[in-house]
Amino acid sequence: MGGDHGHSHGDEGGSFYVHLIAGAAAGFAEHCGMYPIDTIKTHIQAIKPGMMQSSSLQITKHIIQQHGITGLFRGLTAVAAGAAPSHAVHFSIYELLKFKFIGSDEDHHPIKVGIAGAIATMTSEAVASPMDVVKQRLQLQMTDYKGLTDCTKRIWFKEGIRGFYSGYTTTLVMNVPYNIVYFASYESLKKIIQPWFNNKNPEERSYQLIDNLVAGGGAGMLAAAVTNPFDVVKTRLQTQSDLIATNSTQSFKRYGGMVDAMKTIWAEEGMEGYLRGMKPRMVFHSMSSAIVWSVYEYFKFILGE
Repeated sequence: MGGDHGHSHGDEGGSFYVHLIAGAAAGFAEHCGMYPIDTIKTHIQAIKPGMMQSSSLQITKHIIQQHGITGLFRGLTAVAAGAAPSHAVHFSIYELLKFKFIGSDEDHHPIKVGIAGAIATMTSEAVASPMDVVKQRLQLQMTDYKGLTDCTKRIWFKEGIRGFYSGYTTTLVMNVPYNIVYFASYESLKKIIQPWFNNKNPEERSYQLIDNLVAGGGAGMLAAAVTNPFDVVKTRLQTQSDLIATNSTQSFKRYGGMVDAMKTIWAEEGMEGYLRGMKPRMVFHSMSSAIVWSVYEYFKFILGE
């Protein structure tokens, strides 16, 4: 990232705005491009044992049969509205903190890089969480929402501000370790693979697509696997209101929060419950991370960094 393209952080303000723009573009491309897989993952994680069959293929067929191919894209508007600003904040703060922690030092600093990613996450999630809740409600389609605006209004009137931040604590608990692993792995993998694919003068500005695809994909896959249990809990908390309302013939216990959800899932489903949706999540994050880093670094390159 920063030092890889030989740019200077002397003018931190200018770099900050470049990171805002590049981050926004990367977030938009990532989430829009990977949205169908994210929809399938959300369905798998939200469903409790006995509700319906829950393999990736079965879920995909069910969504298409019930709602057509467009069912895989319900909630995309919410993602488009939330991904750009949250990623802009995330990457700009990450780059700023990374420079504060290690400056122009080209040595390997995975811990400092991970801490920078974690702090950036705490800030960006405050922007992303409300739209993430709306997105998952629209993806699950348990309530007949007419679209983004209707879903947002109904959550607000029925649940208030708490509805938009249901699962927020779990999101932070999940995303802080996720991003520690994610950013540290990305920077580490990039340093490892650069000598293999980049034979140019390291002082010469260049854009290396293969570096970002491999390093980004590997980092996303590793971080997704490590934090999948928290993602299951977050999905259950964010979607339980719709599940309970539309399954009145079945008795569902409402989770009292993150700790209660973790205990209940373990007691009722064991390790299998924590691993729900892990395969599509690993696929999603490996591919989305490859996209986001490739787009992010490309925009930094064309904007002069």
